[in-house]
Amino acid sequence: MLPSRIFSPRSRRSMIRGARAYLRRRGSHPRWFQSLRMFYRLRMLVMLRMQQRIGAIVRRRDTELYVDGEEAFRRIDELLRGARHTIIIHMFIWVDDPTGRAVALRLVEAADRGVNVHVTKDTTGDMFELDRDFLTTKTHGKGIWQRFWHHPNIHVEAPEEQNHGKVYIIDGETMLLGGMNISDEYRYRWHDFLIELRGARFVEEYLSESPRTSQSDPVRLVMNSLHHSAVREAITALIHGARREIILEQAYFSDPGIVDLLAKRSHEGIHVRVILPLRTSVHHSANIVTMASLMEQGHDERMQIFQYPGMLHGKMILVDRVRAFIGSANLMTSSLDAMGEVNVLITGKNHSVVRRARETVRFDLLRSTPLQGPPQLRWVTRVLAYLGL
Repeated sequence: MLPSRIFSPRSRRSMIRGARAYLRRRGSHPRWFQSLRMFYRLRMLVMLRMQQRIGAIVRRRDTELYVDGEEAFRRIDELLRGARHTIIIHMFIWVDDPTGRAVALRLVEAADRGVNVHVTKDTTGDMFELDRDFLTTKTHGKGIWQRFWHHPNIHVEAPEEQNHGKVYIIDGETMLLGGMNISDEYRYRWHDFLIELRGARFVEEYLSESPRTSQSDPVRLVMNSLHHSAVREAITALIHGARREIILEQAYFSDPGIVDLLAKRSHEGIHVRVILPLRTSVHHSANIVTMASLMEQGHDERMQIFQYPGMLHGKMILVDRVRAFIGSANLMTSSLDAMGEVNVLITGKNHSVVRRARETVRFDLLRSTPLQGPPQLRWVTRVLAYLGL
């Protein structure tokens, strides 16, 4: 909020006098240039009179939300092309398809420029790559893969850490995270989200696996790692802290604790809306059981379930339209408690990411079909759900 003295009679007279002088002025500079200079002078006057550091006022946006693969992979490609000295990629799934080879090509080009490239590909994700898996390209890959695996500036690790995160780090200053793996499905067909964080503090916090931001920070990393698990606690706190509304967009949802908590909150006056994909290749039966449980346990009017028409792979929680939680973590017990995950919690009604999240959720609700009642559960559905299928 601007201090009242900015609108004091003296300030008003000064601004009006300057504006009148400007309108009467004739000079060699074009009028558009004079207008621009006038704007910045007035802005500087406001900043000098405010009890706030100028750096905090003029700071560029440190976060950006990209929706779906066209936006996300365009930005990934741009950053890889512009990398100057370091690229770090941590990936769960990397498929040997046109998108996978296009990313490999950009990394080889960067390595040719002298950029150090470090890739960590979790082997747990190999089960989803089938006959187009990333690691086999080391011995049987053709074309760009031969250069990729033999380039002296590219280093690849394949640990068995069950790290479900998808992260790009460029030059130690820019970090991308979200739900998007590297494959054609994520680039062209599936609905998903990617977050860009700018600033070395995010990179340092992620690589050191140690939270450094305070609870009051408007942009905060929330991670599960080998040494620290914070995702379940953060999601639980978000749900408990809701005052009016909770909206979830999830690919895979089966954790009983979160189901019970959402049902409880709906009976406490909170409107809960859950968007799940109409059909998934895995975890489909578990999603159906979750939908039935939510509708049976939740409030009749304040619990709503929607089915998204395509494959929704994004993981987003929007609380009271002022807090957005986005990243790689699914609402599954293994994801919340055991797997490596990285999410970001962003707070602020007018924050650009929260505004974009609200727009995205609004559009997705319009596209989705509301369930009119709990789905009927057959015994085979219950068995498959128990197996996580």
